[in-house]
Amino acid sequence: MKQILVGILAVLIIMSFTACTADSNETEITSSRQETEEAESISSNSRILIAYTGEAPVRFAAEQTEAAVGGTLWEISDTSLENFEIYETVIIAFEADSGQLPGTVRNFLNTYDFGAKSVIPLIINGGDQLSKLTDDISRLQPGALIRDNGFAVSEDSIEAHAQEITQWAQSLGLDQENTDAENETIQTVAHGQVDAGARQTFYLWEEGNMPSVTEYTENNGSYSDDPDFRPTVRTFPVPKGTEIKGAVLICAGGAFQYRSDQYEGTPVAEALSERGYQSFVVDYRLRPYTQEEGALDLARALRFVRSHADEYGIDEADIAVMGFSAGGILSGEMLLNFDGTVNGTVLDADYVPDALDQISADAAACGMIYAFYGRLSVASTDVEKFAASDLPPTYFAYGTRDPFVGEFEECIDALKTAGVSVESHVLEGMPHGFGAQGGWIDGYDQWLSGIYQKNE
Repeated sequence: MKQILVGILAVLIIMSFTACTADSNETEITSSRQETEEAESISSNSRILIAYTGEAPVRFAAEQTEAAVGGTLWEISDTSLENFEIYETVIIAFEADSGQLPGTVRNFLNTYDFGAKSVIPLIINGGDQLSKLTDDISRLQPGALIRDNGFAVSEDSIEAHAQEITQWAQSLGLDQENTDAENETIQTVAHGQVDAGARQTFYLWEEGNMPSVTEYTENNGSYSDDPDFRPTVRTFPVPKGTEIKGAVLICAGGAFQYRSDQYEGTPVAEALSERGYQSFVVDYRLRPYTQEEGALDLARALRFVRSHADEYGIDEADIAVMGFSAGGILSGEMLLNFDGTVNGTVLDADYVPDALDQISADAAACGMIYAFYGRLSVASTDVEKFAASDLPPTYFAYGTRDPFVGEFEECIDALKTAGVSVESHVLEGMPHGFGAQGGWIDGYDQWLSGIYQKNE
């Protein structure tokens, strides 16, 4: 009998241990799943960060904003934010402190590099101080573009303002992703059929034949594009009835971490197409790919445009490249090292050239919009290299509040010394990252049309 009782007790102990182990395993699985979901939230492909202070009304407003435009919610704290560089737009939600920026917000602004990012304030209380608080943010981050479409709302009955907050967030247009490529069969530049009157998207490289020196097989969350990303060129045709002046290829910036299409790609292409330029936005490779690999993407896009000059109604000599910040640096890299008939074999011996590679990637002009020839954050002043590269006329536009003003000026001086034709348009009081704003497009249009007229 005693043996039976001992046996039963042993079974009960084993069952109890098994149950505890199962509960423990389930807890570990749940915890692991939560950690994974949090990691996926932080490392999502969204380019919007909604950073907020911890007060309940602020949290509510931030959550309403996230529901309207997506993005990553993050409470401002002493904990560091990983991958801050991938965000293109930062909405900062906070409660005004007697018309002053809270200390946590000041610390946040002083901790991270906001250069080339757009910043939008969302302020609880202090509605009459919106302009002042926006200026305070701008002084702390002179390189960022502080948008003038911030919003202020009272904390009183904050839930009653939910619709108002949602309407404001939606008015920002941050949820307007480029979905055209998802709704069409994308052709390649080598074999696609051009419809010059319609917006189209083309892959730049044939599948399996993209010149690369970078082996990229897994996204650890810090990269904008997944390994299956294929560079594209998107077309923005001149409207019917508008005289065609030539073509422009546009490279948005983003520190090679992202492409700021919302501010520096699509709206610029639309503005230039309205002025008579067949416009093309190049979605080039970003990190972990190199600047050189991205430059090959731009060269490929230029060859595509030149090969279809007749369909687009342009002279094959009238094709320009332009870029914003990193996009301008990329344009300069292409013109310095990958123009003419230089092809992908200079980087990748396994690349197989095709008919497009026999077409020149020379450009008639270059637009450096808060950008320069050189490397990221380091302008080139190599007069000898500039002189030997047969660079085209170059247009610079930048603001006096840009942290890189000195770099722009040094690059411009070196270009002039090398005999390169340069025109500069300096915008008083403008920061880095103004995109299509600032009124520079009309001056650029006048300059570029003059370049094309000289080609006749």
